[in-house]
Amino acid sequence: MKRKILVIDDEKLLVKSTCMALTFSGFDAQGALDGQEGMRRAVEVSPDLILLDIMMPGLDGWQVLAMLKKNPSTKNIPVVIFSAKEHSDGAEIARSRGAVDFIAKPFDTEDMNAIIGKYCHES
Repeated sequence: MKRKILVIDDEKLLVKSTCMALTFSGFDAQGALDGQEGMRRAVEVSPDLILLDIMMPGLDGWQVLAMLKKNPSTKNIPVVIFSAKEHSDGAEIARSRGAVDFIAKPFDTEDMNAIIGKYCHES
C-alpha cells in the first residue's frame, strides 16, 4: 500500500510540483494550500507524514504544528518542516517544536525522498 504524504504550503505551484514528484516516487501525495485546510485534511486523510511550510497566511506552520501535536488523531504523524526561511539551526528549531526534521527550500527531490524515507517506511 502506498504511503500517504500531505503537503501543506500556500504556494500552489510548489504544492503541485512536490505532489507530482512524490507520486512519481511511489507515494500517495495530497496538498493543502493553507493551515486550516491542512489541519482538516490531516484529520480526514491520516497521512503517514506531513510536509509543512512555515510562512503561510492565517495559521502559520508553527501554529499548525502545535495543533497537530495537541490533537489525539494527528499527534503521532511525523512532520517535516520545509521552509525557504534560512535557519542554520532550522532542524534544531523544528525538532524543539515537535517536528522530526527540516528541509530548506529550494530542495532537491532526491534529498526530500531520503528524508521522507527515514520516517515513512513501507509496510
